[in-house]
Amino acid sequence: MPEPDEQLVASVCEGCGASFVCGAVAGLTSCWCMEQAPTAIEPTVGGNCYCPKCLAQRLSAGPG
Repeated sequence: MPEPDEQLVASVCEGCGASFVCGAVAGLTSCWCMEQAPTAIEPTVGGNCYCPKCLAQRLSAGPG
């Protein structure tokens, strides 16, 4: 039987193309990104999320 993490739906990062698990897309009640500070980065409707690395880079770069 596969491990639970293997059953989760993989997302593709809009920034770098890496595969990662988005809790919202995978149908979980929360996601790792929800533990981050609120941001001014607006998701693209119908777009993909950012992986943890790309989100961290975008947050550290600030608005603009």
